[in-house]
Amino acid sequence: MATLSHYPFISHLRAEPNQHVLHFKSGRLVYAGAGVAYWFNPLSASIAQVPIEDNETTFMLHERSADFQDVAIQVCIRYRCVDPEKLASRVNFGLSLRGGTWLEQPLERLATFWSQRAQGPARAWVMAARVEAALAAGGEAVRTAITDALRADQELPAMGLAVVDVQVVSVAASAEVEKALQTPTREGIQQKADEAIFSRRALAVEKERAIKENEINTQIQLAKKEELLIAQNTANELSRVRAATEAERLKAEGTLERERLAAEAYSRDVVTKAHGDADARRELRAVDLDAEERRLKAYEALPASLVLALAAQDAARKIESIQHLNISPDLLGSSFQQMLRDNAGK
Repeated sequence: MATLSHYPFISHLRAEPNQHVLHFKSGRLVYAGAGVAYWFNPLSASIAQVPIEDNETTFMLHERSADFQDVAIQVCIRYRCVDPEKLASRVNFGLSLRGGTWLEQPLERLATFWSQRAQGPARAWVMAARVEAALAAGGEAVRTAITDALRADQELPAMGLAVVDVQVVSVAASAEVEKALQTPTREGIQQKADEAIFSRRALAVEKERAIKENEINTQIQLAKKEELLIAQNTANELSRVRAATEAERLKAEGTLERERLAAEAYSRDVVTKAHGDADARRELRAVDLDAEERRLKAYEALPASLVLALAAQDAARKIESIQHLNISPDLLGSSFQQMLRDNAGK
């Protein structure tokens, strides 16, 4: 705001560069400018101060859609004053010469003016759309409708105003409608989350099944290898047993063969020895028989008494081995008689 300094019979005003000062005297504009500083007579002066900087106003519009649902639109309009004299003639920007403040609230009146100007195109657009379309289109469609309507409004140049920018901050329905509209999306998201959970669980189950299958396949492979190892060990053991059995058999056959050969040799030796002993005994018997035969022939020519004497002599040589000897009187008597007859014949 402008700075006022009061002195006796005179005052001083100093304005900021973004404030346009209009000095009226007797109903006529006598001085105007931005960022001015001058002396004036407060008794005959009427001063208006119009801001020429960019100003913003934010307001809410409550409209009803084509399907009779309440829609709240928050709009922010940035504007500026391009003709301070026209604006000061339409809106009271007069200053109090005592405190240097506005006598009324001109910016609030301008905010009401902008909300009324924006309400028409916003209402027309919202009433032509269903609530879902209005919320889906968002603020861009409403901003375009309001901007086009304000740029075509001839009242703005007449008031010395110009639109700098229009922003639609939000387009929202009532809490119940938004909750109802959010329900399908929320349910869809929840369904996707559930599907993701189910998919993750199914994937986990599939991976677990694959792991189990790999473990089972590994166990099967190990069992097959163990079976092959057992079969190989069994075959090796059978080979060793067969080799040992064959060695034992060959050893036994060798032993039996040696024993058979030894038995055959022994049998041949025994047979040969037996044959030799038999031949020797036969020869000895033949010699003995021949000697006995010659002796008997020699005894035939001898007298009986001499034969008896020789027999007694032989018996005497073998007396040690004779345990019993029986000599009958008949034998001795007949022998003596024969000896006596032989002696008498001589």
